[in-house]
Amino acid sequence: MFISIKRSGSFTGVTENITDLDTSKLAPAMAEQIETIVHSIQFFSLPVAVSGSGISADTQHYEVTVAQAGLQHTVTFDDDGSPTTAALRTFVQTLSQIK
Repeated sequence: MFISIKRSGSFTGVTENITDLDTSKLAPAMAEQIETIVHSIQFFSLPVAVSGSGISADTQHYEVTVAQAGLQHTVTFDDDGSPTTAALRTFVQTLSQIK
């Protein structure tokens, strides 16, 4: 599984690559944990854009792409603190801690 996360927005407006992660290069337990999260949030069934409660000037925008077994899906969302985007925020936070 390959996962790419990009962040843009906030007051700087800069686009930043958070991670490009290939789970085949991780320890098996870590790879399984990440793949379990992807399946538990039903990533491949999410709409292309997940919207929460609204946008403010300092909101960060995320683009998450997951590719697995010939499938690729990209989801965008704004980190607005809403319950609608909570699972995606947690997913991004988890992956951003993996180096």
